[in-house]
Amino acid sequence: MRQDGPLQRRIHRPLRWIGFDRNPMRRRCDRIQAIVWAGLVMVFLTGAPLASIYLSHKIYIADLRAGRAQAMAWHRVPARVLHAKPLVTALEPTGHLPEVLMLRWVKPDGSSQTGEVTRAIDAVAGSIVTVWIDKRGRLAQPPLSRAEVADRAMCAAIATPIVLALLLAAVGGLVSFILERRHLARWGAEWEVVGPQWTGRR
Repeated sequence: MRQDGPLQRRIHRPLRWIGFDRNPMRRRCDRIQAIVWAGLVMVFLTGAPLASIYLSHKIYIADLRAGRAQAMAWHRVPARVLHAKPLVTALEPTGHLPEVLMLRWVKPDGSSQTGEVTRAIDAVAGSIVTVWIDKRGRLAQPPLSRAEVADRAMCAAIATPIVLALLLAAVGGLVSFILERRHLARWGAEWEVVGPQWTGRR
């Protein structure tokens, strides 16, 4: 009996996995499905790192520019606490209960403005806190910091391969579903011809 060497076994193993072997039970649609899945795996292995690097870099640059623009357009102002009430639905890692603060501050045009913010600080009525406001004097979130920008880019780098894998899996599943449906339809048509000859029914 002829035995394959190590190199031949290495070559035959992936070919057999794809469907290019001498197995008479192997269907044509099986080979097509195997080729499709092998192609999708190659797309993922080559595309996932590139897409992850590209998107995370784009997001990092865009958020970094947005943070700089926010820092230039917004500014910090002192605000007086009118009253504070604890928000008992959450607990900060520091152990402080967040408080809802009713504040009053002065807008750039000189008029006063009031609003609410949630802070994990101990504040009493009459104390002064610092808030960020936009050009119109409305409350704004603090500009994006470099740490936040880096965190967003890292999340994008992690999420991109996952999303790509799910997308490619959906494509592979759709192709397999279509091929199976076509195979079953062809098998049904052939059985209508051959079946009566085997069963003796017309």
